[in-house]
Amino acid sequence: MTQRVPVVIAGMGPVGMTAALALGRSGHSVVVLEKGDDLATESRASTFHPSSLEILADLGVADDIIATGLKAPGFQYRGRNRELIAHLDMGLLAGDTRFPFRIQNEQGNLTRIIRRHLEAMPNVTLRYSAAAERVEVNDREAFVYLPGDGLVPSYAAEWVIAADGANSSVRRSLGIAFDGVTYPERFLVASTTHDFLEDFDNLSYVSYVYDPDDWGVLLRTPRHWRVLFPIMPDETDEAALKPERVEQRLQGVVRLPAPYPIAHSTIYKVHQRIASRFSQGRALLAGDAAHINNPLGGLGMNSGIHDAYAAVLAIRSALEGNDPHRASTIYARVRRDAASVDVQPQTHRNYEEMRSNDIALREKRKEQMAAIAADPVRARAYLRGTSMLDSLEVSTRRMLRGLKPLRQPELPPAGLRLSDQLGATVVFDPEVAIWRTPASIPAAELPDFVEAAERHDVGAIVIDTRDDPKDAESRVRSAHSARRDVLVIATVAPTPSGLDAAGKCVGAGADAVGIEGYPGIDFIERLHGAVRNVPIVLIGAGATQLPDAAALSLMGIGMVLSGLQCPDSTSFEGASSYDDAVIA
Repeated sequence: MTQRVPVVIAGMGPVGMTAALALGRSGHSVVVLEKGDDLATESRASTFHPSSLEILADLGVADDIIATGLKAPGFQYRGRNRELIAHLDMGLLAGDTRFPFRIQNEQGNLTRIIRRHLEAMPNVTLRYSAAAERVEVNDREAFVYLPGDGLVPSYAAEWVIAADGANSSVRRSLGIAFDGVTYPERFLVASTTHDFLEDFDNLSYVSYVYDPDDWGVLLRTPRHWRVLFPIMPDETDEAALKPERVEQRLQGVVRLPAPYPIAHSTIYKVHQRIASRFSQGRALLAGDAAHINNPLGGLGMNSGIHDAYAAVLAIRSALEGNDPHRASTIYARVRRDAASVDVQPQTHRNYEEMRSNDIALREKRKEQMAAIAADPVRARAYLRGTSMLDSLEVSTRRMLRGLKPLRQPELPPAGLRLSDQLGATVVFDPEVAIWRTPASIPAAELPDFVEAAERHDVGAIVIDTRDDPKDAESRVRSAHSARRDVLVIATVAPTPSGLDAAGKCVGAGADAVGIEGYPGIDFIERLHGAVRNVPIVLIGAGATQLPDAAALSLMGIGMVLSGLQCPDSTSFEGASSYDDAVIA
């Protein structure tokens, strides 16, 4: 029997549990599925950045994470001889965040802290040994299938959040590609109860070691130190995990007279992969299901927590009556940008810099880091990036702006209002925005421009086909296929080729044909004959040279514009979205 619920979340890792807590606190009913018989216990992510602590504080769990973890007031870069290169003091962020520090704590502690809250919420259901085997979506809901259910879905949900990890069954069932690379190195993580604070002067709880032969990370957790080493391609997993080999690697960090007390050691591969899209209809991908990356810098779990926060913003907006298609689209665009523009390049850069065997490059980087650490202004800017404060602020701003309705729901879209006016009489400078499409936007990107126009309640967009009539059809067709309400106007030259282009543009979906200026009654009549079923728009024509409204109507003129509103075309270059460019 299929159960209908507002939201299903696949996965009880830090991402899925954060999303569940945010939705549960807002009063929405949620079912959270976990394929294991309990929460995971393996030692994985352990660094909480200030940006994530801000989110967790708003959810009422940051104090518990801080109380059970270790506060790292800064982090360090050290050289191949373990000498200090730079110490980054996170106290410089005191004016930017309530949490000018990192917290070192196991991700399993977060999930268990959140579980205590969720178990007290009657609107949240936690199910174990219940893997989301596959998900199917349509325009109105998503169907979640659990093993053994056959062709009958277990749940019909308004929304699904896939937080089921890098091997996400939800992502695979939706057919979403997960492209990227796998690094040739694997990582060995060895956990030891030996205290490295006894071996280094002023060692930070987080220290990155620049060494082309044996680079790695020293990282303190509440229970032990974790040391991360790269494993070369010609070394097998079995060889790397032998106790004597792990001991050899640890002795290479600091030589001890007695063997290291080793609590745990494991190997994992390192990937840089990102989903081709972060949503499909009512299903949203978050965390490792959407992107995985090199762990250097501790950005993986933290960016996943940011995904969860953004996904909840989108879902709450839709559940409260706003456009669900818009919510899904905005989430996918904003969070994929965050992963591809911020997280992935930063983690790859960390990997390349730490393993570089170019002596000159390594020396230059060491000098740069020392200079950054010594300059409070540069250090603060650097810390805002590494702490993901900038990333979260940009993402949140774009999410809130994109989800906020720009007009009252009862007011029809500008495109419909303009269409109604065109059917009645000649319209002179309508009281709706009409945008000229920048020529720099290729046909393939016109759908994004159209979507931005509709977000801003624009009545029509004007596509100039005069310079390249051969490209006219594809540009008009691209805009027409993406629009919901906005009208598409194609301007043509007052020439025989313009008449030909007008017919093709109308066939491709143009709602009106425009002419710059007033070319005279003869051409307008020929144009009217060529495109009799659509109105003609005069753009920039002087009122004194025009016939009266009745004569214009007989000529097929539907609208007269004294000019056009054109978003600053220079702002589109390099913009992550046309929405951003328009508002900038």
